[in-house]
Amino acid sequence: MGVVALTKYEITDMVETLSATLAVIVGVATLVIAVSWITGQERVLGAVREFRSTITLCVAGGAMLGSLYFSEVANYIPCRFCWFQRIAMYPIALIGLVAFIRRDAGARFYVLPMAAIGACISGWHYLIEWRPGLDTGSCSATGPSCTDIWFRSFGFLTLAGMALIGFLALIVVNAIPEPVDE
Repeated sequence: MGVVALTKYEITDMVETLSATLAVIVGVATLVIAVSWITGQERVLGAVREFRSTITLCVAGGAMLGSLYFSEVANYIPCRFCWFQRIAMYPIALIGLVAFIRRDAGARFYVLPMAAIGACISGWHYLIEWRPGLDTGSCSATGPSCTDIWFRSFGFLTLAGMALIGFLALIVVNAIPEPVDE
């Protein structure tokens, strides 16, 4: 049996598809959690509360590692909005790690404002990818245009879209309140 050697481009294509697939899974899971919260499904909410720091670490850590792969290995140059999203996501990964190690339920209060800011940035970024006419051109003055798209998986999912899903997941998971003692 021979060894199959993949090119850097083939590996990057696989990482793009894997990242997009994971983002869709996270998005569906986020919807399930949100609906469970609205409908008061305490079994689901209890599991989310129990594994909140693990979920936070996995989502933010995965987003961080993915963004580093795309910029440092695949050589996708981050635009200005991509950098702002990283500024919001990377500390959440660190907070998630510390919360996981210390089992700190209060870390969610640090995650929420950063995730909300990140969601606003990635939401705008995703919008201008679809509607480039809304961009004022401020991004292209300091690097690649924020309307440039490195890839679009499944016909709709870009890096900014994946970041938006990650931030929304972090918001939903960390906004679920602890149960009230009666």
